Amino acid sequence: MASLVSFLAFHFLFTIFQYSSLAANVNYNVQTLGAKPDGKTDSIKAFLSAWTSACASGQPATIYVPPGRFLLGTATFAGQSCKNQAITIQIDGTLVAPSNYKVIGNSGTWINFESVTGVSVIGGTLDAQGANLWACKNSGKSCPTGATTLAFYNSKNIMISGLSSINSQMFHILVYGSQNAKLVGMKVSAPGNSPNTDGIHVEKSSSVTIMNSKIGTGDDCISIGPGTSNLWIENVACGPGHGISIGSLGWQIQEPGVQNVTVKSATFTGTQNGVRVKTWARPSKGFVKYVLFQHLVMVNVENPIIIDQNYCPGDQNCPDQVSGVKISDITYQDIHGSSATEIAMKFDCSTGNPCSDINLEDVKLTYKNEPAHSSCINADGKASGLPVLLHSQPPGRYFLGATSFTRHLCKNPAITLHIDGTLVAPSDYNVIGNSGNWIKFKRVTGVSVIGGILDVQGDDLWACKNSGKNCPNGATTLAFYNSNNIIINGLSSVNSQNFHILIYGCQNAKLVEMKVSAAGNSPNTDGIQVEKSIGVTLMNSKIGTGDDCVSIGPGTSNLWIENVSCGPGHGIIIGSLGWDLQEPGVQNVTVKTVTFTRTQNGPIIIDQNYCPDDHKCPDQVSSVKISDITYQDIHGSSSTEIAMKLDCSKQYPCSDITLEDVNLIYNNEPAQSSCINADGKSSGLVQPNSCLYN
Repeated sequence: MASLVSFLAFHFLFTIFQYSSLAANVNYNVQTLGAKPDGKTDSIKAFLSAWTSACASGQPATIYVPPGRFLLGTATFAGQSCKNQAITIQIDGTLVAPSNYKVIGNSGTWINFESVTGVSVIGGTLDAQGANLWACKNSGKSCPTGATTLAFYNSKNIMISGLSSINSQMFHILVYGSQNAKLVGMKVSAPGNSPNTDGIHVEKSSSVTIMNSKIGTGDDCISIGPGTSNLWIENVACGPGHGISIGSLGWQIQEPGVQNVTVKSATFTGTQNGVRVKTWARPSKGFVKYVLFQHLVMVNVENPIIIDQNYCPGDQNCPDQVSGVKISDITYQDIHGSSATEIAMKFDCSTGNPCSDINLEDVKLTYKNEPAHSSCINADGKASGLPVLLHSQPPGRYFLGATSFTRHLCKNPAITLHIDGTLVAPSDYNVIGNSGNWIKFKRVTGVSVIGGILDVQGDDLWACKNSGKNCPNGATTLAFYNSNNIIINGLSSVNSQNFHILIYGCQNAKLVEMKVSAAGNSPNTDGIQVEKSIGVTLMNSKIGTGDDCVSIGPGTSNLWIENVSCGPGHGIIIGSLGWDLQEPGVQNVTVKTVTFTRTQNGPIIIDQNYCPDDHKCPDQVSSVKISDITYQDIHGSSSTEIAMKLDCSKQYPCSDITLEDVNLIYNNEPAQSSCINADGKSSGLVQPNSCLYN
């Protein structure tokens, strides 16, 4: 029997959802295994014991660090022989490095994850106690290099959420040689005079997302090293520090390049630089291309916008040479604020490889309340070396039949479809109604769809379906199949015949500032469907449909949904699941800061007896195992008396359901709850009263 999980929240929701079709999550408490929360006793054995057990488990596992200060020496968590690809490290306490900086100062990394897959680090504080090492370095004495606080090497599908890192000896967070990492809600802090304490460093990695974080350090807030691609940075507050830097690059001749980087909605306060590209003045075959700096605010920043291709501190190892790094296709858009120096924009590019296609749009920077100045050397804004840009004609309505874009013979991993007008499907729904998809991308990499409107004109097909006549199934408006590194930004989809947007079998897709609209009575017009996909992010969007605003199908993992407005529609749904016996599960889903208005489901519902019209599943029970669901800070009004309904399987009861600060009302009175075969715990205000059993 299929299973349906629906959750409806008002104003703010934070959920970590782990789903396994096999068994419940297992937990390893490091204190139970011998760790001491006194900040003095080295707890490394307990942590490694928990890691070994979690790795050996065939089911999702949580390593729990309770409140307290746990001393930890150099620790390496290796994943080469780890069977488990769903390990969560939940930290409610603080991990403390040895106070003697020499203990870990030459180790390279304090806490190291090597070749792991599916690891999540949630909450807590890492305190490397680096102050004494900084003092040593600043005194000019001979000192250890210092250890990076937390590093992920050669890893995949990583999540770091709500973690604080303070007083690192060197880099705070390092992501190296990894794929699909999300760093969200980070707090990174070190004094402005602490040397080499970069907040987050990304190198030789692809599909990394850094969001909703506050970083203040003695070096770069975020530094971007060679071999980085498909990096997304959004809603970051930087300061003190050296800004967000691409580089330094070009130290080696055969160095890999940097491409497809987006930095948006960031604020820089009192920093040395704002957004910087920095390359050594040495021969190199490296490059930087396809970079977007957008919606940035500068507050008293020394160098708000800077490209420095003559980086050669002390004229060591590079005197009288020029940078071989090629910089092109850099866009600065909507950047404003104040500069602490008269020259707010400085492009000092290579004489051997001048910067090309530098685009400036809506940049307004002041110095002492007067327009600031700029300096450009070997830089031009001409269009050269562009990615393929499929640009619509000027605003208008453009007719388009069923269309498929495939990877066949496509060499380019950076294609942008920029739509200023409206693409319109045929008004006769029969033309595309049985095609499956109207606009389909299959096996593509690095495709971006920017702006515009897709109008399928589905009204007549909805009327046909609602009349009970024999009608086509209808076409999904826009679908991506088996594709990687996708961006859909600022797109509107209206009046779809079936699903509006489908992400199927994909990795690393970002859907931002979407507007999806169809009538509340339009059948099967799900806003966004995600299935068998990894690393999908949906943010800052408004969705109103006749079905699910967002539907989450089998095989989905590492899905992040934030700041979405849903209504009308059926809410945000995980499911339906369990139709096939060997169906893949759903795990690591976060839905936060969402508002639902007059939607059908919820406010909170788990339905494991989903069987419309008793069709093909009468008198059976669901074998889908649901565990580890957290409902936190959910409030608002229900249109039904029972606002929370957990109807779980008799064979596999729901386990580890957590309710925290839930306040739902019906007719201005506390709403009711109903629980069948569900256990868990509640904390804080929970209204309706929790019906969970422990």
